Amino acid sequence: MIRQGYKQFSSINVTNLVDVTFVLLVIFMLSAPVMQRSTDVSPPSTDQGQIIQRLDPGTSLVVEMDGLGNMTVAGEVVAPEDLSSLAEAAITSGRVDAYLRADGEVQYAILAGALTELRRGGYANVGLIQESASGIE
Repeated sequence: MIRQGYKQFSSINVTNLVDVTFVLLVIFMLSAPVMQRSTDVSPPSTDQGQIIQRLDPGTSLVVEMDGLGNMTVAGEVVAPEDLSSLAEAAITSGRVDAYLRADGEVQYAILAGALTELRRGGYANVGLIQESASGIE
């Protein structure tokens, strides 16, 4: 007995596509907190001063310096001579505050040079970020 007519099956099975999409979603949700755009910096800690809870990258410029004096802004390496032009561009884009987050091991001359470049770029007041000795963030 030979079958004469076959019906054409034209629907797509999307179950596998949905499974893969959910797996990728879970992977990205778990890996997002790990992928910080920050330099490994441990600022000096004190029990005085105002602790900044959250810095808004849209309204503030945060320059980070590691122990060797390498500077980064939002995870991008910045040369010391380019810091003043970066500060000018940040002011024109609406960032009214500037903060410097430096490692406790950085040399004072490098820190003072970065402060000078930020002031040359237009920031009259630059905040220095420190960590709380009591563990409150």
